[in-house]
Amino acid sequence: MNYAHVDVFSAQPLSGNGLTVVFINKEFDCQTLLYITQEFKQFETIFIFPQSKGGYPVRIFTVEEELNFAGHPILGASAVIHRYLYPEQEAVEIYLTVSGRKIYTKSERMQNTYNVIMDQGEPQFLLTVARENYQDIAAALNINIGDLHEEYPVEVVSTGLPYMLVPLKTNLGKNKIIIPNFEGLLNKFGAKFVYLFDPQLLECRTWDNAGNVEDVATGSAAGPLCAYLIKNGFKKLDEVINIYQGKYIGRPSLIQVWATEMESGKRIFIRGEVSFFGEGELFV
Repeated sequence: MNYAHVDVFSAQPLSGNGLTVVFINKEFDCQTLLYITQEFKQFETIFIFPQSKGGYPVRIFTVEEELNFAGHPILGASAVIHRYLYPEQEAVEIYLTVSGRKIYTKSERMQNTYNVIMDQGEPQFLLTVARENYQDIAAALNINIGDLHEEYPVEVVSTGLPYMLVPLKTNLGKNKIIIPNFEGLLNKFGAKFVYLFDPQLLECRTWDNAGNVEDVATGSAAGPLCAYLIKNGFKKLDEVINIYQGKYIGRPSLIQVWATEMESGKRIFIRGEVSFFGEGELFV
């Protein structure tokens, strides 16, 4: 099977968020796909299946589990499909299906990269966290309650994965997950992961729930953050918002997001550059 190694949310290789994209040519069980992901040791690996009427079916795995949505794998897969399956086209519209959801993307070939836009759909505002819970959240993240920005609420928002959005006015660089059952804490609020952000700089951080691996750039969290900023009056519709991530692990990344009012309601769009690092064949 052919695969590509790309870096997403970066204009050059060896930066941004690394991703393995595998073209699947036969059926595999979940455990085998998880083993392949663990072998590559990327934060996520995406598997592309042959095109069907609804688009290209994909499955996304971290080294721990399968996800029903993720941002940078969708963007990276679209660029890979563009490069290998539509090499003569300067721009191509691609539909990917994951967990029964059809996702629109558009990939444009640039001089050295691919610029990909994804429609993340309508955001869901799941919960505004009561302030009485702030102390527990801060303690779990190795900070004090005074580090939380008092003008920005803690909320749980989703465009496919529910994130607890935690605004910090100080000590973003000090953060880490320091309790053994952080996922249990998130579950109390209906969140899957946490996303910390500096409201002034829009520098952000997130980890796996064990706190072992920090993600470089998280498209599935940037969309909810965009929706949150507009809902609370800090940004405007159709304003392109630059979100930064990866600074603290030496992989600076840029995620661009915006929201547009459409007949179906507000929809979140995300854009990122995809750089190609390598390619090869996989034998299983």
